[in-house]
Amino acid sequence: MRSSAPAFRAARAPSTCTGSVVTRTSRITTIKTNARGRWGYLTGSRHLQSDPLFSPSVGEEELPDGAVLDLPLPDLEQLNYDTETSVPPQPPKPKRDRPNTTSLLRHDGLSDTLDQELCISCKKVDGVYKCKDCFSGSLLRCRGCLVNAHRDHPLHRIEIWNGRFFAMVTLQSLGLCVQLGHGSAPCPLPSAGPKTFCVFDTTGVHHISVNFCDCQMNGIIHQRTQLLRARWFPATFNRPKTAFTFDCLDTFHELTLQGKTPLYDFYHTVLHKTDNLELNKTVFHRMFRVWRNLLMLKCAGRGQDPAGVGATAQGELAVECPACPHPDRNLPEGWQLAGPLLFLYTLFLAADANFKLKGKDRGINDPELAPGWASFIEEGRYQEHIRQYVDQPEINTCQSEHDALVQAVVRCTPGYSVTGVGLCVCPRHCLIRKNGAGDLQKGERYCNMDYIILSSLAGVKLPRVVITYDIGCQWCKNFRHRMEEFADDLKLDPATLVEVGIPSWHINGHGDNCKTFCLGYMDGVGRTCGEEVETTWAQTNALGTSIREMGPGARHETLNDQWCGWNFQKVVGFRLLFLNRLKEAYAMRDKHRLIFQQFSSTFPPQMVQKWEVMVSEWKNDRLKPNPYVELASSTTLQDVRLDLAKEEAAEAAQGHIFPHKVTLTTCLTMALDLEEQQRHLQLEVLQMKGAQTSKQLANLKEKCLSLRNRIQQWRQAQLAYIPCVAPLVAQFLSATPDATESLPLPELASVLEKERRLRIAQADDALAEIRRHRSIISGLWQFKKLNVDGTGNRACTRMQTLYNRFNFCTQRYAGCYRAARHALLVLDPNGSWQSHLKDLKDNDIRGPGKDDNGSGNSRFEPSWIWLVPQVHSGPDMADSEQVLDDSLQVEWAKVQAQKQRWEEEVLLIQEEMRRVVMFHEWKARWWRSQAGHRSDGDHSVIHGITAYAEKQAYLCERLAQSCVTSWLPALKGNGAAPDWEACYPPMPAAADMCGETSTDDSSEVDDDDEGAEEIDEEDEFGEGDELDIDLFD
Repeated sequence: MRSSAPAFRAARAPSTCTGSVVTRTSRITTIKTNARGRWGYLTGSRHLQSDPLFSPSVGEEELPDGAVLDLPLPDLEQLNYDTETSVPPQPPKPKRDRPNTTSLLRHDGLSDTLDQELCISCKKVDGVYKCKDCFSGSLLRCRGCLVNAHRDHPLHRIEIWNGRFFAMVTLQSLGLCVQLGHGSAPCPLPSAGPKTFCVFDTTGVHHISVNFCDCQMNGIIHQRTQLLRARWFPATFNRPKTAFTFDCLDTFHELTLQGKTPLYDFYHTVLHKTDNLELNKTVFHRMFRVWRNLLMLKCAGRGQDPAGVGATAQGELAVECPACPHPDRNLPEGWQLAGPLLFLYTLFLAADANFKLKGKDRGINDPELAPGWASFIEEGRYQEHIRQYVDQPEINTCQSEHDALVQAVVRCTPGYSVTGVGLCVCPRHCLIRKNGAGDLQKGERYCNMDYIILSSLAGVKLPRVVITYDIGCQWCKNFRHRMEEFADDLKLDPATLVEVGIPSWHINGHGDNCKTFCLGYMDGVGRTCGEEVETTWAQTNALGTSIREMGPGARHETLNDQWCGWNFQKVVGFRLLFLNRLKEAYAMRDKHRLIFQQFSSTFPPQMVQKWEVMVSEWKNDRLKPNPYVELASSTTLQDVRLDLAKEEAAEAAQGHIFPHKVTLTTCLTMALDLEEQQRHLQLEVLQMKGAQTSKQLANLKEKCLSLRNRIQQWRQAQLAYIPCVAPLVAQFLSATPDATESLPLPELASVLEKERRLRIAQADDALAEIRRHRSIISGLWQFKKLNVDGTGNRACTRMQTLYNRFNFCTQRYAGCYRAARHALLVLDPNGSWQSHLKDLKDNDIRGPGKDDNGSGNSRFEPSWIWLVPQVHSGPDMADSEQVLDDSLQVEWAKVQAQKQRWEEEVLLIQEEMRRVVMFHEWKARWWRSQAGHRSDGDHSVIHGITAYAEKQAYLCERLAQSCVTSWLPALKGNGAAPDWEACYPPMPAAADMCGETSTDDSSEVDDDDEGAEEIDEEDEFGEGDELDIDLFD
């Protein structure tokens, strides 16, 4: 253990005094540790000079000359003296001051003013007041000085020293009065406000005295206008008694967007800032809805329109996606003549429903402040439409069991007027479409979803629209016919091509007939997934418990605000999103190009050309065979038995006499059945756990005896066709008395071909059964996750029992497949059957689709059992390479589709980048054009309208410049030269744009300073500078 300060023993020598300086010579022995950590001591003399004023006071006992000052020392016998290696003594380092409770408790006392009684400002009277919110608030002031210092800070929290502790006191009780209408200047004709006037701020609830202006010198008449100009939002517009600061409302707005903080929690947080014991009751007026609505109108530019708020168009308040195609905004001239690249101007739309955003039937009249102006559709017209389809039946021909089909016919939840929400987003960018949301009253019916989808597409003038929907295979039927029943403003242009696809994950739950709707096989969609709509529910589901208690108007406004905030955050994040997508697209495009080139080179050119024609014909006519789906063959084990029986009948007709009444084919088939029964019996034995009961042992013995009897009956046919095995059979019977042991089936030349064909058919059938049972198991787990989990142990136990049953069958057929393949390795070790009958490992028995603990969808590799043909046909497959190539046609088509989708993805991302930049440019021009539209009203109001428009235009230009700066290096690095590069020179610093000079005030940190904290450069500064842009400011 090292001493933090040196211990020493000093012998005082006689002192001398020269003038006013006292000189003493002391012998000092210093004991400390050396550089190697060992104890040592130094002895020397030191001349000390001191001022007589600081010499020992009168009455203090002086030590006689030669006396030793007795100071506590460590035991010298335990020390290892090392005078040769000792180092010069160093001054002790002060202990680092660490935070503790004493630092907090110090603020509850007088702290810095403990020895000061007078006011820090006037120094005339005692100071007993301090402010908790001022930087110098710990300094005490008198009443008059405190009130004068807080005329511009009326919402600060004040405390008074009552002789024992600091108690809360209000500025109102100290005589402070706030004058409105003149910017805190005196008014010649003030009018006293309510005595109970209170203001909600982030610092708490404050009761203050206010005077309104009645002189009308500034043309201000209404009290609400005077409050608004003071940045206080009145709770009521007539005779207000409560107001909210703009900062309080902005803080709650940010909290509810980021953390989904409910109004109840925020309200009580503000109350507890000034009254944690809740000694005073305050009425809270819920004006946040009005504030939120006005803020959305302001951000949408409605304040610059002379027509006012009443002229707001449907969906105008929603934050639009700048990456989606908008004619006359972000599309180039002549884009209609793009030819093969016309797919770049496709509008993508994803539809889905959520049954967690319910709404209770409160039975109240709650009007909506922004009816149909943002994401939600106009409710009145929507309700008139769905009343016509109350009894419309929902026909389901799809093989899936998605909620969209199951919930379509459910009854309304008792006590709820809304069972869910239907939503439309752009799937490539995950922004909610304007007028793309609507309430569901009775499940996910066509009448609801049709209206929501068509409302989100109203006014679209594009050549192609791709809609992804989890039941798109069912929904797209008669869609054009149903659209004819809508109003003209909701109908799509007849020239617009509408294609429907199923999202990438949901399609795994559909049957083979729905595979034609797979996005991976659709041209011009790139790597569009369609599942992005599911991610939007993650940020709104947290609101489910609060919005279901709201009225219909408040519920719509809350969700509208959440979705507008979500859209804005997505737009700000486009810089990093598109940059990462572009880098991945370039790498994956090159990778899949190489894979496709290598794979295609293994086939004859004429066959590749044939497959290309097949794919092209299917894309033009979906009724033709799907090249991406393996065609199921009708050849099964029973078909092979039938063929062999016909051959034996033909041999009998030619005079061939069988040595036994059972034919050779029947003999081999019976042997395969006996093998299957043996494997089944072995699995039953393995399934038995612990000690077997007498009943279990008796049942097992009876089954073994019955199987042995069937084997003995089969032996007669075996000896008739293979008489040379008689000695082997005798040896086998004497050595293996158990019926569960394997059967000897000698593979002789006379039966080689027939057994080979039967073994191949047996393996194909076993593999088909494995796939079928895995599909059932996958469906069981999905059903358990959605419907059984959390309902109790009884239901879960039943599901587990059912799973074990199908898993037992799967393992049984896996053993059958392995046995057949093992026999084939002996019968035909070099046969072409090995191309599709691969070695079956335990981790190969998975699927269909991706397991929960598997890789991502974009990197998912299915098991080989799903990639091989379902059943091979033809007895001459071993000698035919044509059959082998045809079996790989599906894999070739899938590899080609992957390559094409990544090539399209590169082009789509580049086009989306260009559209984002062009949209921000258009938005900046639009804001500047709005600046001069208003000419009525007060001059100061017009000045603010113009300034806000210029600010928004500037921010849009900065955002466009930031996108260019982020994307250009990656584009140039891959040989792309965008045409918009020349329009954007290097972006100046934000301070330079504001007329300021940016300086670097960073100071160097001394490496020897032990108190300096090490800063992680990556954590402190990140990878690059990000613009802090808030369009909602």
